[in-house]
Amino acid sequence: MHKCKSIVFKCIDFRLTKETIRFLEENNMLGDCDIVSLAGSSKSLADGKDETKALLLKQIKTSKDLHGAREVVLIHHSDCGAYKSAFCFASDEDEKKTQLEDMDKVEKIIKEKFPEMEIKKVWARMKDSEGKEVEFSILN
Repeated sequence: MHKCKSIVFKCIDFRLTKETIRFLEENNMLGDCDIVSLAGSSKSLADGKDETKALLLKQIKTSKDLHGAREVVLIHHSDCGAYKSAFCFASDEDEKKTQLEDMDKVEKIIKEKFPEMEIKKVWARMKDSEGKEVEFSILN
């Protein structure tokens, strides 16, 4: 069996690909994680349809069962199109607050199904609109 430590949920936004890989590498996760890319990262687990939630939870189960993953990493970012299309934010802080609340919801959903899994939440603040400079903060 191939082993990895984590399963990472990240947004499909191409602007963050290079910087996300850099973050994973700097934190010794690259090559030691399964990666799931979705619009809005784990947004669909927080507020999606039951079928979508089941599919995402199945990814965690598969990573855990096949690769021994012990941790779920949720990476969300500022200026996210999936969130901006679903909400009308008054400010960047409102967007961040909503996404952090969703990450808290997702943590509870995952913990109900997989109580042994550790959850790591990461906020990626885009310092420019092209994603050339991104500041990552591990929130817990």
